[in-house]
Amino acid sequence: MLIGLAAGVAYAFLAMLVVSANKKGVSLTYIYVLPLILGAIPALFSTREQLQAYKDYLLLPWGIVLTFFFLCFINGFEGMICLVIIIGPFLLLGTLGALIFRLLKLRDAGGGTRLYASLLLPVLALLAESFSHPVDQFHTVATSVRIKASRAQVWANIRNVRSIQPGEIAPHFVHLIGVPKPLDGALDHDGIGGIRRITWEKGIRFQERITAWHDSTGFAYDIDVDPASIPPTTLDEHVMIGGEYFDVVRGSYALVPAGAGHYRVTLTCTYRITTNLPTYSRWWADFVLNDFNAMILEVIQHRSEQPAA
Repeated sequence: MLIGLAAGVAYAFLAMLVVSANKKGVSLTYIYVLPLILGAIPALFSTREQLQAYKDYLLLPWGIVLTFFFLCFINGFEGMICLVIIIGPFLLLGTLGALIFRLLKLRDAGGGTRLYASLLLPVLALLAESFSHPVDQFHTVATSVRIKASRAQVWANIRNVRSIQPGEIAPHFVHLIGVPKPLDGALDHDGIGGIRRITWEKGIRFQERITAWHDSTGFAYDIDVDPASIPPTTLDEHVMIGGEYFDVVRGSYALVPAGAGHYRVTLTCTYRITTNLPTYSRWWADFVLNDFNAMILEVIQHRSEQPAA
């Protein structure tokens, strides 16, 4: 069983190298097929007597996955954001693979020798997936907040979000997984063609180019990001803004009355995903962007409702 645990970690690293070399880090093979085989490896290396302790095979895949992820993180092979996103399928499918291969080996009169051929399954899946070409998909996330303040106060804090202090930002999930916090947003002039220069932690800078302007009620913008301007150690290549797999392309703010003395501010973001995992990738992108937008709106709300601060 210990040999199976060590072999699983070694196999995971080998598979990761093959997947990375083929630019398939965001793929059905890596996210769904590989975890099944990682869970199967301890069963392949166990005796029939050991296989009777089925509870061990619920935990052994977790040991392989967590050890593999820890080594990937400390060696810089994967960032925290990607590891958090894929840990769910790895743990669940790893356990499923362990249970399936345990039953197959117990029922195989030959001791499961033929099951070793399954180790080639990720390679075959990767080969088959190489013939598919993911297409760009665009989706929009809308996040709203109700603010008790005058229109002028809210509008001023939407246009410019200057010098955000750490105490203004409440803890959010996006920060736990390593997404940098925003620091500043400055608009050079009102109207179409205006440029909002955005600064985040870790040296990230980009521009929002105003494409529609409705004074005191909202504006829309395109996002201009030069991936080369983002330090390479800041974001994993699989979630890099403006990268091969993900980008945030445009956004907008809308300000509407929401009862006496209240206004509702809605922040929308349209993003692109380019993967063979459109449903799973969209779920995570929606969740992360909504959480990030909520954080920005909280800053606007706090400043609008307490203008003296």
